[in-house]
Amino acid sequence: MRWLGRRVQRWAERWGVVQPPTCDPGLPPDVAGYVVGSYPQNHNYIVRQGRLVPRHKLKVRFEQLAGAYPEPLESLLDLSCSKGFFVLDAASREPCERTLGIDIDQRELEVCRSVGGFLGCRESRFEKLNLHELADSIDDFGGPFQTVLLVNSYQYLYFGSSRSPDCYRDHETIFGLIRRVCSGRVLFSNRTELKQLQRTCQAEAIKIGHQAEYTEAKILDAASHHFRVVPYGRIGKWPFWLLDVPGAELSAAKPVGQAA
Repeated sequence: MRWLGRRVQRWAERWGVVQPPTCDPGLPPDVAGYVVGSYPQNHNYIVRQGRLVPRHKLKVRFEQLAGAYPEPLESLLDLSCSKGFFVLDAASREPCERTLGIDIDQRELEVCRSVGGFLGCRESRFEKLNLHELADSIDDFGGPFQTVLLVNSYQYLYFGSSRSPDCYRDHETIFGLIRRVCSGRVLFSNRTELKQLQRTCQAEAIKIGHQAEYTEAKILDAASHHFRVVPYGRIGKWPFWLLDVPGAELSAAKPVGQAA
């Protein structure tokens, strides 16, 4: 019945019956409130005693993703960094020397930078960039990254979103760009069938006549042109794949328990 306890806790926080967890003093209150309790909830965390503490939904996702990191973790790029947890966590790990998060939401990038500054994470950077812009300027960030995260955001690269109309509408183009920014392993967990997508994405697919293009088979085929694809279970409802660059020297990932 632990799930019931978490649901009651979220309800109580939402309606003010109890206060949500608080971050360390010194972090700006608006930033602290944003990382603890804003949408999307699966990116929420607490800054406590100078450390990042993921809340439940993020903790489940983080344990599975981090279990597939190459060892040692040398550099990390998050292609949709949201509140910056994965980038900031990687920046605290030895011997990780470079971390970068990109996003198209200026507010979230400002939050990431604020938390990074508070924690003293000099190795972390956050930039407002589209994927092709990053690929074209990757040398400015020290070259391709060993480890790249693409989690629950592939559909927006393909169809765009309410925050940005920029998109690629082609699987081959997307994975070609990702290969340009990755030298080792991509951790890929996303919605891979059109029926799984948000209504706005489904409507865009109908509008441009791509109903038959957004399928797991076609995504997998395009990915395999640039990476060695290793199925790795699921994170929540969505498939989890490791996309390894052919010839890259990577430690073997050890599967962990699947999310509930």
